[in-house]
Amino acid sequence: MPIGLSGSILGSLALSVTASPSQPYQILGTFASATRTCAVLQAAYTAAINRNAPAYPNDVRAADRTFRLAETVPEYHAKLGVSAKEYEDFVEQQATYNTPGFRPNCDWKGLAGPLKDDEGHSTYVTFTSPIFSKNGRIAVVETSFRETGMFGYGLICTVRLKHSSWVAQCLQSWIT
Repeated sequence: MPIGLSGSILGSLALSVTASPSQPYQILGTFASATRTCAVLQAAYTAAINRNAPAYPNDVRAADRTFRLAETVPEYHAKLGVSAKEYEDFVEQQATYNTPGFRPNCDWKGLAGPLKDDEGHSTYVTFTSPIFSKNGRIAVVETSFRETGMFGYGLICTVRLKHSSWVAQCLQSWIT
């Protein structure tokens, strides 16, 4: 069932529901807990850890950065697997979707991902707010893996809707 939205796409979503004929109430949701947002993030995380079955991060924290797609060099965005038109679409949509301190609030599915990296260090995950194309069938998101302290790395994931499932492809974007 389509739902009409107004105002900022990242603002609260309100759905009116009737529990009984005389008792309406609202269910509040946000972009950070929306089914589509969470499906894209889970697909990106699953691809980032090289799993075939859906996986989810154990420890998700607020992102300390926003995605600045317009600042990537042409050679890099050519590797993202998107056409020039799709890339320009993302750049146009970036202002709508970028949220400082984005932290998803998802009802994850599948299997839990690793608690530690390959070297045995405890890690946590951050996601930038995903940027969706105008048609809503493609998204890009940065998925980052961090240790307490300074070390971390991130991947930019291109996520496409294929046959009612989100499928991601990720590229290394940064490392400290």
